[in-house]
Amino acid sequence: MFGFAAVALFAIAFIVNGTATSVSNAWLTPTSLMLAGLACLAVHMLGYQAAWRPSARRASYRRRR
Repeated sequence: MFGFAAVALFAIAFIVNGTATSVSNAWLTPTSLMLAGLACLAVHMLGYQAAWRPSARRASYRRRR
């Protein structure tokens, strides 16, 4: 999930930088979007929530006697 967020932030930063759009808000500059994308990419590479599984039990895993 964080990988998708990183891709979206990188794409927005690339578009803003490529079109030379002037933004007055400090959160929307290409550098800040790139750093946010790098942070998301770092969390993704750490494997945050990689072992998450639904808590529902399945009958196929139970051993039948």
